[in-house]
Amino acid sequence: MLLFAYGTLMDIEKAGKILKKRVKTARKAFLPNYRITFNVPSPYGTGNPNIEFGGEGVWGVVYEVDERTLELLDNVSPRYRRIEVEVIVNCERVKAWTYVGRVVEDVKPDRSCIERILRGARTHGLPEEYIRSIEEMLKR
Repeated sequence: MLLFAYGTLMDIEKAGKILKKRVKTARKAFLPNYRITFNVPSPYGTGNPNIEFGGEGVWGVVYEVDERTLELLDNVSPRYRRIEVEVIVNCERVKAWTYVGRVVEDVKPDRSCIERILRGARTHGLPEEYIRSIEEMLKR
């Protein structure tokens, strides 16, 4: 099974802590027709990453995972639910699981989340234009 990570799970350090090294490989992936937002309220009053339909697309990575890993992620945060999406990996459309926010509010993006996303985006070699668009969110 594939897991599409567009947020803090792109950061290898964060992924290692949460997934307990259950991830084998990460490959660049693109989710068309979505946009990244930071509208899932954190306990600190800031916004955690989320995706919403209706945008130019979201870059991320796909990890190969097993059902046990997905069940673990299902329980990590009750503010997210798992959905199936179709992402593009190496010019091929594939199905993957991802997580979207259940609670959506207008909140300021969490700076530490953006920094983890940027670290992961750079590590995985995501497009520079996309990285710049995420950097712009630090200015909000």
